[in-house]
Amino acid sequence: MFLTRDGRVYTCGSNVHGQLGHGDTMDRPTPTCVELLAFLCTVVQIAAGPSYALSVALDGSLYTFGSGSNFCLGHGEQLNEFHPREIQSFKRKGIHLLRVSAGDEHVVALDSNGYVYTWGKGYCGALGHGNETDKTTPELVDSLKSHLAIQVCASKRKTFVVVDNGRVFGFGWMSFGSLGFLDRGASDKVVRPCVLDSLRSHRISQISTALYHTIVITNRGQLLGFGDNERAQLGQDKLRGCLNPTEILVPKSS
Repeated sequence: MFLTRDGRVYTCGSNVHGQLGHGDTMDRPTPTCVELLAFLCTVVQIAAGPSYALSVALDGSLYTFGSGSNFCLGHGEQLNEFHPREIQSFKRKGIHLLRVSAGDEHVVALDSNGYVYTWGKGYCGALGHGNETDKTTPELVDSLKSHLAIQVCASKRKTFVVVDNGRVFGFGWMSFGSLGFLDRGASDKVVRPCVLDSLRSHRISQISTALYHTIVITNRGQLLGFGDNERAQLGQDKLRGCLNPTEILVPKSS
């Protein structure tokens, strides 16, 4: 999935569930413009899940297409969408979206007021509503309303939210320490947004998470990682993994 400077979306690859957005299930070996999106709007941000896709328009609307599994398309049903379809619940409420992030089984979105919304599969508390209930359409994460969110990030069964003071909230599956909490004992899940105390001494500007590890960038340009390191994904060659954020040293180019 690609986004051009003029706001057009191109897709290629497997298309079993219609996730390329061309109205059919034919695979595309090369990038092809999603014509309906080009007609409807100018796209400013995109995100792709395992078999579905999300496109945020300049006017703040959100279009989804592909597999309806786990309610990730946000339309209240688990039907595949072969063309981009706007999520009506945001439109009805006049919500202007800025960013979305696609997890394996859930979605997190950020609006222009700094509010956070989640929907999809609630396993391990990945939606942040205090339980593991699935949400068929977008729902506001109430416990974050008093904070101004500036970035959202989702992966398999876990979610991160960065707020304007540089703090990071996490919720969902602990997954080899990749959620960043040090004091959860035997629990493998966090069902409500909680601040990562391990990052309190840093002001975080950006975060990215994968299945078993997480990377953050501080406002000073420092790179930190935590979670599993079996394949040296934390940039360390002597650790199997770490719960505490560990600096990743990037060699300076000559």
